Amino acid sequence: MKALRVHGDGPQDGIVLDEVPLPEPGPGQLRVRVAACGISFVDLLLARGGYQVRPEPPFVPGSEFCGVVDAIGADTVTPLAVGDLVCGTRQGAWAEAICIAADRAHRLPAHALPVEAAVLVAPYATALHALQDRAHLAAGETVLVLGASGSVGHAAVQLARRAGARVIAAASSAAKRAAAAAAGAEATVDSSAADWKDAVKALAGPGGVDVVVDTVGGEATDAAFRTLGWEGRHLMVGFAGGQIGLLKTNLSIVKGASLIGVDFRQAGERNPARAAALREQVVSLYARGEIRPVVHSVLPVGRFAEAAALAQERATLGRVVFSFE
Repeated sequence: MKALRVHGDGPQDGIVLDEVPLPEPGPGQLRVRVAACGISFVDLLLARGGYQVRPEPPFVPGSEFCGVVDAIGADTVTPLAVGDLVCGTRQGAWAEAICIAADRAHRLPAHALPVEAAVLVAPYATALHALQDRAHLAAGETVLVLGASGSVGHAAVQLARRAGARVIAAASSAAKRAAAAAAGAEATVDSSAADWKDAVKALAGPGGVDVVVDTVGGEATDAAFRTLGWEGRHLMVGFAGGQIGLLKTNLSIVKGASLIGVDFRQAGERNPARAAALREQVVSLYARGEIRPVVHSVLPVGRFAEAAALAQERATLGRVVFSFE
């Protein structure tokens, strides 16, 4: 079978399409014939040796997939059957077939689109964990989403709106702001404008913003924190802008506000049952048509380098997916 692999541990080591043996599922596992995979910022960071977790090379990178169950390991208890369409997350997903713990594969309805389902679980479960578990978002609150066109940002807009919050989305282009509005944002601001913080304050009103979802980092973090109202919560999800922001900590006293870290991977390791419940909630919402990821492009695995470059383009609106089919 085909698999994308990294053979070195340096930033210049390429991702190579190799022929590798077909894996066999063990007890408690099932094998999935992968149809489509997503490409995330973290996937590429790990593949290039820049992430906090560094697998021993050679290794298969990737974390998001959708495919069909084609084998079930001995002594595996699962409601899934051979032929079921499933999606999920698993380190090492960029392969034509993967073996995964049975409880980490999520059955999809027959009408699901594999290219959408491949990029469903990771961003939406992260956003759900951020809003529900970390911010304890309540209906009627105001949420500011930075990087609203990114995968987690787009998910946060949809999920916050569905929870009854008022959403203000910050994005750098008219097309990205339009996408955020289509996802449910009540108002949008141009994050490339010098006065975007003042625009957010005007939209939020005297009570300020209740929750910031920050996937951007850098200077935007300090500016967004200043839009918070009393007892506001600033969710630090990532640093897609490439820089770690410096926050003036006296602001937390003035506003009675909190800076809250969001790491769904670590949270899932500490509380697997809760993480599984969030993933199942995401799949259920998708099955009912209440959430939907935006897919920009689908390319064959042979054009992976092109797909990876496209995924890193700031102008790309939506997820980039590659297919083994």
